[in-house]
Amino acid sequence: MSIFTLRCYECGCEYGYIGATPHPGQCPSCDSHCVSPAGELTITDLDHWQNAAGLSKLQIYTIDERGRQFVFKIVANDSTGKLVEVMIEGVGIHPGTDQSVQYIPSVVSKTATVFGITEIETESTVAM
Repeated sequence: MSIFTLRCYECGCEYGYIGATPHPGQCPSCDSHCVSPAGELTITDLDHWQNAAGLSKLQIYTIDERGRQFVFKIVANDSTGKLVEVMIEGVGIHPGTDQSVQYIPSVVSKTATVFGITEIETESTVAM
């Protein structure tokens, strides 16, 4: 059994979840699905662009165990990248303005390394 503290990115509600299965993926206060991933993420698609100067953009499309879509948008200069946006069910969350978006799932960071991005920062916003 796991104990989680979760936050709704739409209304700001913080709430707890205790259970052996992934959390319901919905805020108990406003019913939004714009909360942290429930269970493991599975990659469904990728978009990657890179120029000769080493600048690149990577979008990693995933779904959680409740079927919600998460898109992680990363920009990079050679091996150093920045997480610039997380889309949860179409709602954009910007790590530079919402400091609660600091966690990068391992499936996202491992996928980024395939494209040569070995370090991903979340502290500041970078224009896409």
